[in-house]
Amino acid sequence: MKLSFHPLAGLTRFERWFLGVAWLVIAVKCVVVAWAIPRYSVPIAPWVIIGPTLFFAGFATWLWTTHHE
Repeated sequence: MKLSFHPLAGLTRFERWFLGVAWLVIAVKCVVVAWAIPRYSVPIAPWVIIGPTLFFAGFATWLWTTHHE
């Protein structure tokens, strides 16, 4: 018996596009933060911003793709 579950299989085409664009925006934000913090000598590590961003984005994506009505 072969079971395969793809978390994006239950999403519509619009939802998959939305998810892709949202992750693209998140990635751009992370790159900008990683560039801007050293550039402007902000006294924090970039991962203080990037870490929680990726964690909560991943958590929200997981909730959205696995918990349907």
